[in-house]
Amino acid sequence: MIYGLLGLRFASVLTLPSWAADEETPPIVPVTRAPFHLFTFQDENMSLANVTLPAGRTTTYHSHNQDLFFVIIKGAKVKNQVLGADPVEFDFKVGNVYLAYYTKTPGTHQIINIDQNTLWLLGMGIVQPEAGHFTPSTRADKYEVVMDNERVRAWRLRLGPGEAAPAVRQTAPGTRFVVTGGDVVEKRPGKPDQPMVLKTGDFMELPVEERVLENTGTSAIEIVEAELK
Repeated sequence: MIYGLLGLRFASVLTLPSWAADEETPPIVPVTRAPFHLFTFQDENMSLANVTLPAGRTTTYHSHNQDLFFVIIKGAKVKNQVLGADPVEFDFKVGNVYLAYYTKTPGTHQIINIDQNTLWLLGMGIVQPEAGHFTPSTRADKYEVVMDNERVRAWRLRLGPGEAAPAVRQTAPGTRFVVTGGDVVEKRPGKPDQPMVLKTGDFMELPVEERVLENTGTSAIEIVEAELK
């Protein structure tokens, strides 16, 4: 899948572990304390982060030690600079998904927004250092597979007004990322329907369960859902 390949190329740049020995090492903070990073949730399986980087700003150098799945909510051109290496330019597009591998090769880098637009991404850090803890679900074709590797399986779902997605029987811990929001109803067997307003940029943990999602609004919605392996 194209997004999986993009993720692999991106990860190889992020984790390049070299720096010039004759240069003074700049201050480095853990990713949980990096500028413009907001961590909103963590359990034994995942951590969820909201990163909003305004035009012309930088995250400064920070370190990663968890494999990171992320979704672009607002795109921008940025420079990614691994500590001690030359910066590499990326043009992040709305809705693209990536996986950066950090668990086996921790990395330190900074992101510099060189665009006039704010970069906004939502991330899921994978807490378990090894794969094989979970078996993710299989889903109907309405859910487009955008990534499937040893760490995560992810789908994109687009629903027009009045459309409903086929039933999902989620089998592994997961996350939902809202790329384009709207009014929806979530239906679960044996439980009352749950109307919701999903806003662009919302993201949440998804428990193992069966559910149906229906677009009850007047505009199209787009979400990305991911399950752990």
